[in-house]
Amino acid sequence: MEVDHIFICTKYKASEAELLKDFGLKEGTSNTHPGQGTSNRRFYFKNMMLELLWVEDITEVKNSRTEKMKLYERCLVRTNETSPFGIAFRPTIEGNELAPFKTWDYKPIYLPDFLKIQVAEEIPLSEPMYFYLHFAKRQNNYSEIIEVTNITIYTNQEDELSDTANIINQLNNINIVRGKEHLMQLEFDGGIRNQTKDFRPQLPLIITW
Repeated sequence: MEVDHIFICTKYKASEAELLKDFGLKEGTSNTHPGQGTSNRRFYFKNMMLELLWVEDITEVKNSRTEKMKLYERCLVRTNETSPFGIAFRPTIEGNELAPFKTWDYKPIYLPDFLKIQVAEEIPLSEPMYFYLHFAKRQNNYSEIIEVTNITIYTNQEDELSDTANIINQLNNINIVRGKEHLMQLEFDGGIRNQTKDFRPQLPLIITW
């Protein structure tokens, strides 16, 4: 299992993406999620994608199919206790269809009937949403020169991390850490240049390269 993409909940239309473009990142295609009520702006790297996600349709994001995802709470009900992040994983071994943590099946209308998203159960809102895409594959975006070599996500919580977070912390290059705020740090190319860019307060994101 490895990271496929990470989302950050943003303001409507994700004007925060302009900060990433000004920094020098190349924006890819945007996308909408019919029936789920969300849209995004996306930035691709060699091995994963960063998604800036917002609520496009409140009725859809709160419908009976989607409400258990808690996207309304993460993207619109902004509190210091709620993590704005979600982490999507994909298999590293082809045909590995089951997530290594306890899940429930989400079947959005924008996917074919035979596909599902496995969403981790019993995750507090203080932690990111964790979900597994058994059908996803590494795209090997060789046109992109940046590779994400380490991911650290801080949670604003005093309680112990969930069992799912502890499973994730056994993977290479990703760490879920209890902290004092919700924050993500992405390391590019091993941090070889020892440079840092902090996008707060507009985005809870620090990039090192």
